[in-house]
Amino acid sequence: MPLAVLLGVLSGCVPAGLSYRAAPRFREQASAIHTVAVLPSEIKVYQIDVGNVREEIAEWSAQARTNIVTALENELHTKLTAAVKFLDQESLAEEKDCLEETRALYSAVSAMIQIHTYPNPNYPSHPFEDKQKNFDYSLGQEVESLALGADVLLLLDAEDHVWTAGRQALQALGVILGIGASVATRVVVIPRLGGGTSIRAALVDSGTGDILWINSVGAGAGKDLRDRASASEMVNELFKDFPMSYDRQPKEEEPR
Repeated sequence: MPLAVLLGVLSGCVPAGLSYRAAPRFREQASAIHTVAVLPSEIKVYQIDVGNVREEIAEWSAQARTNIVTALENELHTKLTAAVKFLDQESLAEEKDCLEETRALYSAVSAMIQIHTYPNPNYPSHPFEDKQKNFDYSLGQEVESLALGADVLLLLDAEDHVWTAGRQALQALGVILGIGASVATRVVVIPRLGGGTSIRAALVDSGTGDILWINSVGAGAGKDLRDRASASEMVNELFKDFPMSYDRQPKEEEPR
């Protein structure tokens, strides 16, 4: 399931004050986490036109990736005292197949988490009370080979959509027509085109593959990951309620 769709499922159904999902043992295990390995992030910025056709712009994706990685570094330093190492494709060259399989499984499991732990009458969902109370999802022990000795893995992916002038004009027309119709019906219905900004992250136990924590945030057309401040705001929102912090002094960060 695409990340944008998952964020659509998530919107409107998150309990007030709690958007993330976490394993019951997460807080207890927190003090034992000394090293976090951040897997290569999937960050893509698309241009989307009036016909919903989207095209990734490599230069935009690269800028967004730089902004998000910088914001992520800053955010993790405020939440963790564990050493953080950012892995790249070269360092995981021998694990390329495992990395691709893990990403595919992560996407599928994330979809199940949304369906079974975030009830939403506006989208297909089959909430399981047990899954909500006892969050228990895993990517399998195979992820250990990706950690390169780290205690946990951090997976992060993001999508952004930059509207063409034609799409912006279509949305503006929809607003005008919606307001006009409300005069006669007294009901304001403003059509909103899809294609916003979304970020998702998960912390995974490298030994068991268990998902310890996962969260997603989304925004409409008002955010732009190509902008440093905008990317920082999104990452800050993603980790706003992160249920883990220490009083110990942080270890020296390992070079990327």
